[in-house]
Amino acid sequence: MTEPAVHPRNRTWMAKLEFHLTRVESIVAIAGLVLLLGLTLAEIGARNFFHSSIPGADVLDRYLVLWVSFLGAVLAVRDRHIKIDAVAVWFPDAWRRRLERPIFLFSSVVCGILFWAAARFWREEWLYAPAAERWITMLAVIIPLSFFLLTAHFALRFLIGPRAPGRS
Repeated sequence: MTEPAVHPRNRTWMAKLEFHLTRVESIVAIAGLVLLLGLTLAEIGARNFFHSSIPGADVLDRYLVLWVSFLGAVLAVRDRHIKIDAVAVWFPDAWRRRLERPIFLFSSVVCGILFWAAARFWREEWLYAPAAERWITMLAVIIPLSFFLLTAHFALRFLIGPRAPGRS
C-alpha cells in the first residue's frame, strides 16, 4: 500500500494542529476534573455542615464525569490508546507499520459514523427539551463533540502517518 501524498510542510502543519488541539483538550479535561472535585467537596460540605445541598450539583457532577471521561478517551488517542492486537503480535514489525494507516482510517470512519449518530440524537434532544432543561442538554454536547474529536485525531494520524516509536 502506498503512502498518501502529503507534503512534509503539510505534515508539520497537521502535527502542530494535532498538538494544539490536544493541548486545548487537556486544559478542558483538567478544568472539568478540578470543577468536578471542587463541586463534589462543596456538596459534601453543604450537606454535612449546613444540611442543605447545592441546586443542580448532582446533575452537573454526572455531566462533568462524562466530560472528563470522554475527553480522557480523546486524549488517549494521542499517545497509547487501547488496541486490540490479538492478531498483530504474529506479524513482523514491517507489516505492523504498514497496517497502522489503514487502521487509523478505519477508526476515523467508525468514529465519524458514531459522531453522526450522536449529533442527530443530541439535536433531537435539544429540539424537544423544555426551556428550563436546555442547560442540561448543552452539557450533553460532549458526546457528539468527543466523537468528532476522535474522528479528527484518527484522520490526522492517517494523513501524518504513525509516530516514531517512543515519540508522542
